[in-house]
Amino acid sequence: MSSTPKFSFDTTVTPDLCGKEPVMNPTAAFTLFQNAAGLHAEEIGNGTAALAERNKYWVATHTRIDFHGHAQLMEKITVSTWPVWRKPNAVRGYRGYDIKSGDKLIAEGVTEWVVLDRDTGFVRFSGFGFPEDFQFYNELPFGGKLTHYHDEFSDADEVYTFTVRTSSIDIGRHMNNVAYVRAFLDCFTADEVAQLPIGTMEVRYITACMEGEELRICKKAIDGGWLLGARRSDGKCAAVASVLLK
Repeated sequence: MSSTPKFSFDTTVTPDLCGKEPVMNPTAAFTLFQNAAGLHAEEIGNGTAALAERNKYWVATHTRIDFHGHAQLMEKITVSTWPVWRKPNAVRGYRGYDIKSGDKLIAEGVTEWVVLDRDTGFVRFSGFGFPEDFQFYNELPFGGKLTHYHDEFSDADEVYTFTVRTSSIDIGRHMNNVAYVRAFLDCFTADEVAQLPIGTMEVRYITACMEGEELRICKKAIDGGWLLGARRSDGKCAAVASVLLK
């Protein structure tokens, strides 16, 4: 087990992390942060397998990433993550992240997590499985501020219909967090994603979606960018996102 508060790994911006242009795309940042959290949790001893033995599992409920620069194709980058301390009776935990190329900050983010017990529901922070001697790193990017956008969309906001298929399903047997990001960014053209000066992308995960489920992906303009939603057949959103420009 690790008592190191900050976990980092080095990687390269490979073609699969890019879009139409030879730079890392927004989806890649969400993927790298998700991977970093999983790797660090396994090293600490409260990863997916360890929690499963205790009939518990992690759920990401909110992620925000701020983009500060570009990482070019084949550029070397370092991805870092760290959990922050919460009061023992809290039910939500938080992780900070950043991606750097040397001293250049590419992106930074925060994810809100909960741990659920399959029988009893929400688990308190004291039961998240951190070692008693774990030294938390208690600073978050942008002060940890997350925005809870409303999920009110009309039929006129619908861009396309998305069917949850095999490639979107993860080990939790539901649609993976990053799959929502891909679905939302598909509201834009490849040129738009490559050229828009995206400053922040934020996703709030509301309910899990299963294989075969159909979602109506919606988009409407707001001050500084767009609000996006994944509407279920009952009209309620499974996830809501925002894309804000610099």
